[in-house]
Amino acid sequence: MKKILASLLCAACLAFAGSASAAVQEFGPADWRFTVDVPEGWTATAKDNGVQLTKNDQSTSFQVDVNPTEGKSAKELIDAMAKATGFTPSQEGEAWVLSGESDGVKINVVVNVNEAAGKFSAITLAGTDTDGMGKILSSLKVVNK
Repeated sequence: MKKILASLLCAACLAFAGSASAAVQEFGPADWRFTVDVPEGWTATAKDNGVQLTKNDQSTSFQVDVNPTEGKSAKELIDAMAKATGFTPSQEGEAWVLSGESDGVKINVVVNVNEAAGKFSAITLAGTDTDGMGKILSSLKVVNK
């Protein structure tokens, strides 16, 4: 999990820079679109502000959300998320990581705040398929922001 978390932090700090492949799909709000490769055996469900990818056996979930900061600082956003989830926050470079557990499943949320743009992204990883999460992560790429 440390390997996938380290990869995730690098990707979040690089604004989702990554490679593309044949199964690329585009998601996100109109002003902050991104692409992601949906691996075989996974289902992508578009949301207004991002995407939820779920492994077909329901063992693993990978979610990307882009939301407005509503004038809050990174610290204020992280404190509110930590309070709402009960997860432990830590700062890793420019990104924040919230770590916790729900129903016996380890969950990590990596948050990258762009105060100048008034947006923040949250990548939530939950489950056991670290290889699948790594493939998804390495394919994330911002289209516009």
